[in-house]
Amino acid sequence: MPPQEKNLPGSENGDTNGKNTSYEMVPTLTAAYGNKGYVNDLKNDSATIDMRKGEKTKDETAFEFDDLLPHIGEFGIYQKLLFLMMIPFAFFVAWVYFTQIFITINPEEHWCWVPELENLTVEERKLLAIPQSSKGFERCSMYNVNFSDILNQGIKAADSSWEKVPCRNGWEYNFTDVPYKTIASDLDWVCEQSTLPTLAQAIFFGGAILGGLIFGWVADRYGRIPALVGTNMVGFIGGIATAFCTSFWAFSLCRFLVGMAFDNCFTMMYILVLEYVGPKWRTFVANMSIAIFFTFAASVLPWIALAVADWKTLCIVTSAPLIISLLTPWFVPESARWLVSQGKVDKAITILRKFEKINKTKIEE
Repeated sequence: MPPQEKNLPGSENGDTNGKNTSYEMVPTLTAAYGNKGYVNDLKNDSATIDMRKGEKTKDETAFEFDDLLPHIGEFGIYQKLLFLMMIPFAFFVAWVYFTQIFITINPEEHWCWVPELENLTVEERKLLAIPQSSKGFERCSMYNVNFSDILNQGIKAADSSWEKVPCRNGWEYNFTDVPYKTIASDLDWVCEQSTLPTLAQAIFFGGAILGGLIFGWVADRYGRIPALVGTNMVGFIGGIATAFCTSFWAFSLCRFLVGMAFDNCFTMMYILVLEYVGPKWRTFVANMSIAIFFTFAASVLPWIALAVADWKTLCIVTSAPLIISLLTPWFVPESARWLVSQGKVDKAITILRKFEKINKTKIEE
């Protein structure tokens, strides 16, 4: 006796012609029969054929974005404009990444500062107060003598037998190789504290890790544009605040914030533009945005540092432009793929219509 047939969901009075049956109901249909041979016979059943047609229809109506690009233009006027809009963001990521090098660098040559000898020339101070070795004047020690008495006695050069002690009153720097003050020289991150710039750099990259997680989530939850604006604004705040730091931990906190912007302040824009560029042009856009824009930004940064000749000003000059990202929503389209994934198909179509209009192309209905 053959097994009893079960009505499919969506059918009435045993009607199994499958016209109202969705693709997802195939497992239900198979499970309804206990006879495997009977199940195999379903291959020719009209219901199964209709279901397969439904599956095909589902695939055919899927949003294949790359298939649309040849119709709206793979690298048309709008894509070229977006390519040029990558320029400021490429500058941002280069400056966010490299600026810390220029604000924490220390002159190679430094020695103990001795207030009692301030009226002497640099060379006279060094000869009288700083011990010498085969490598030259020592950087972290000075002689432990009463320099006022030494001056009164008319002594012009140190006696190597004098007791040595670590620097007591800070340091002097030779700004020949680094012709401006940095936070490292202002706060004397030398000798016992010479590792602080490296530690601050590690904290910066710690921020980059957290920023990647946070803004990656923001991009998936709220869209690529909010993530792009958010990451640049965090970098803006952290960079400007850096200029007002007077301690290591305040500096580290600000650089942690700047680190949260690193990579993301450009990558979000990078991905958006590549999404709207046709496959034939993606390699060009991906490589040239780095080879031209990022490289140029990194190349001009040392000259900017030399021109402003002040670490605080450099922080402001390289961070203030990030506020331009607030204009992004008015000029850069949201990811069409993301919009479709969120069910906002109409907004995605509106964006594609804009491409169609600017590129002067036509998408057939």
